[in-house]
Amino acid sequence: MKHFLLTAWCLLMLMVAPSVNATTMHSNDNYKIMVISDPHLLSPSLYDDGNAARQLDKSDMKMVIQSDYIMHSLIDEIIKAKPQLLLITGDLTFNGERASHERLVEHLQRLEQAGVRTFVIPGNHDVMCPYSKQYKGDESKAVANVTSEDFAAIYANYGYGNDSNRDPNSLSYICEPVPGLMLLGIDSNIYAASRDEEVVYHTDGTVKPETIEWVKQQLAQAKQSGKRVIAMMHHHLVEHIDGEALLLPNYIASNHDEVAQVLRDGGVKVVFTGHLHITDAATEDGITDVSTGSASTYPIAMRTATFDSSHASLSIDTRIFDSPSNCVLSQGRAKIENSAPALAGIISRRLWDKISPRLEQMKELFAEEGVDVSKVPNNAVELSALLLRHLQQPLTQSLLMVECGGEDPNQAAAIIEAVKQGLHGMVADIFPDNADEITDFLIENAMPRVEPMLRSALEDINQVGTPQQSHTHDHSLRIRLVDQHLSTEL
Repeated sequence: MKHFLLTAWCLLMLMVAPSVNATTMHSNDNYKIMVISDPHLLSPSLYDDGNAARQLDKSDMKMVIQSDYIMHSLIDEIIKAKPQLLLITGDLTFNGERASHERLVEHLQRLEQAGVRTFVIPGNHDVMCPYSKQYKGDESKAVANVTSEDFAAIYANYGYGNDSNRDPNSLSYICEPVPGLMLLGIDSNIYAASRDEEVVYHTDGTVKPETIEWVKQQLAQAKQSGKRVIAMMHHHLVEHIDGEALLLPNYIASNHDEVAQVLRDGGVKVVFTGHLHITDAATEDGITDVSTGSASTYPIAMRTATFDSSHASLSIDTRIFDSPSNCVLSQGRAKIENSAPALAGIISRRLWDKISPRLEQMKELFAEEGVDVSKVPNNAVELSALLLRHLQQPLTQSLLMVECGGEDPNQAAAIIEAVKQGLHGMVADIFPDNADEITDFLIENAMPRVEPMLRSALEDINQVGTPQQSHTHDHSLRIRLVDQHLSTEL
């Protein structure tokens, strides 16, 4: 349900530091790098056409049952595109099932045979996940998951082999897949070190202090050798919506500021991420965080970054994948369109946790002013029903805009206006005799705080209303590195 709360971003970004020794990179070479994220593959061996699988398909916004078919189709398209590299930024499997990891490797072997090198990094679903299950008949049953050692062995040909320098404290690594261009994979996940430890599932992430020191050493060596470095990890390093670290702390690394500064100091300009299931790019102090949407969630985004070493530029194109059958894509869109009730429930529970301790006091204050409080919601369920009654349409439109990486200011303005009208409708339901007065008060006092966050999400703007306000196009851009600065040409 993670992708519910977000807001739109997208697009691949940058990669390289300014100049490189001529001996380390061919000046006339172009290198094509493709990126996908969060395929959440569930092996076909783990489900049948029984009730358990059907219930799973209904309950998850991801196209889990279709994930193997989607992955096969993606591999077909990647082979046709003939990139040098493919990066997959975590959540390779649905819930870390060993059989799903092994099935993904079968897909990646097709790329290997076609001459495309693939590099992976784990996500929070991939290692020591306690929810690894099969879905057969009417029941779901636990199946084998993988330890960090298992993960490294399974993906030995995809980042964890002898060609990489491994961090002894995590599943981080660094390698040189292109002459003069190094890839730093950072493990930001929290999981049990072995089966002897209690297995606790974590959505949030952090980079271990020992790993940070290892990263510093690797970047220092790369800089000394005149190598450029790009990074990838699962959790974000840069906020993709204003207030993400506060409102959605599970999706940005808890020590993101520290890690981002280490990368800056080491000359890294771009980090490819996933986790939030949005296609978005955000830049802060020279670090561009490129988040790619889930390969198992509508609309299925794929990125292609072509690096022109002779001009130190990166041309990025984002494709909304249309090769799976219309039936699969329509099912995926319907999952999003039908998810507004779940989103309303999440919002209501969070709001209720904040307002319920002071609700009786608020009621008393209103009553003293002669306001009828008999229709004030008494629990999160009633609040959710109220939200749906008046905000279902803008919620659905926002979800689609977020998932597709839209950045149409007119559409964003229309959604924000619909939110204001929906707010008036909610107030009218609760306080029919004082609706205009209370709505005006809320819009005057609350919207100045809420609207910048909505604009940040829907218009793809970061640090709204500040001197640092910035916008990065989500779907198509050309980036040049000139004197440590980014130049974007659409």
